[in-house]
Parts: sequence; structure tokens; C-alpha cells
Amino acid sequence: MSFNVIYYINIACPTIEKSLEMVDKYIAHGAKSLQIDLPSKNPYEETPLVKKMMLDSLDRNGDYDMYMDAVREIRRRHPDLELHVVVYTDVVDSIGIEKFVAFGKEIRVASFMIPFNRREIWEYIERSGIADMKVILNALPDDEIAAAVETCEKGYQSIVSLRNRKPGESDRPGCETWAGRYAYARRAGITAPIVSVFGIKTKEMLQEIKDSGADGAIIGNVLMNLWDDEPALWTLFDQFQSLYE
Repeated sequence: MSFNVIYYINIACPTIEKSLEMVDKYIAHGAKSLQIDLPSKNPYEETPLVKKMMLDSLDRNGDYDMYMDAVREIRRRHPDLELHVVVYTDVVDSIGIEKFVAFGKEIRVASFMIPFNRREIWEYIERSGIADMKVILNALPDDEIAAAVETCEKGYQSIVSLRNRKPGESDRPGCETWAGRYAYARRAGITAPIVSVFGIKTKEMLQEIKDSGADGAIIGNVLMNLWDDEPALWTLFDQFQSLYE
């Protein structure tokens, strides 16, 4: 695959109506791939911004059919969009795994990103013919690498997301850079597309990821934080897009 920028949008940032409006604008400005979430009661991997939006949204309405309908509306408006969905296991449990997988097939989801902690869920999704997006921490834990390699060896559809370093975290020795992490993942046997996620704030950071041999990147918070300042939003957005096109 060519280098692919996937833009992440919270489904209720700050409302579903606002998110749908911004989805349309992102696509009008050239976005070809989006990742949308369904709000979790325990979004432990998210930034403070996304945690607040998810929890505030669920306080207003905990009906997951409403959130799934919003994603269906995105698909209706944009039939050719590459559409990814990120969820936590509590969300899958609330919806029900069979209904959740049927929803993925209905919207022609490109991948479901689900935390590593519930193997039976992502294995069910893989067997259903839907690609999962496995998140691997920047320290490249052996169990997470092994799970991604196993998926590749079984021939299931998959994408691997390598997460950037968070404050207080350390790197695997010899893997202190994006290039080092990607090279390690490939040597370990991961043949699926690999994208970067977390903390990508500038064109220069995205250029480093592209130069490292990545297949793409996921960009979210830095743009959502600018939704009230659209001139600045589209200036930064266009800078990111310049490396994609």
C-alpha cells in the first residue's frame, strides 16, 4: 500500500452533529481514510480530550444504536471512504459480538481497532473476515508482537498500529526511533501494513514516519483541538495532506 494518512475523529466531538459536519469537511479537504470511535466507559488508552468526550457523550446517551447509526450515516454520505472503527471491549460486550460484526460488514469497515486484552474478541472478528488493527506499544512487547505475527501467518486480514512513546515509557533497546521500531517489527515476521499512532503533531513528525518505511499514520487530537479555529485547522491539515498525495 502507498503511504496512507488516517484521520481519527471522535463520534461526539462535542456532539454527533458536529462530528458528522467535520467528517464532511475533512473529506472535502482531501481525506480518503477516517477512523471513528464508539464511546467507551473505560477508555484507558485515550488522551484526556478523548476520554472526556467519550464519557460526556455516554452521560448524555448510552444507546449504542445511536452511535452506530451515526457511523452508518457517514458511510451513506461517503460510499468510497476507507472507514476504520476503534472500540474498547466494553463496547463490544454492550452491543453483542454478533451484532457488532454484522455492523462492521454493513458499513464495509476497513478495520476494527480493539485493545489487546480480549483475544477471543479479535479472533472472532478475524474469523468473520474483518481486518483487525492490532495496537503494539512502543516498547514492542513480545506477546503483542507474537499475536500480530500469528495473525499474519494465519493469513487473516490485519493492520498493525505502532504506538508512539508516552511520557514515562521506555523503548526497546535498539528501537528508539520509528525506523528502528519498524525494522524490528518486520524482522519479527509482521507482514501486515504498519501505521504509526499517537502524538503526531507536525508535518515534520509525519515526514519522519513516512521516511522510516511506515505504511501510514493515524492523526487525531492535534486536529480535533483546532475545530474552533478552522483557519489553523485547515492550514495544518493541508500540511499533513501534502505528504499523502
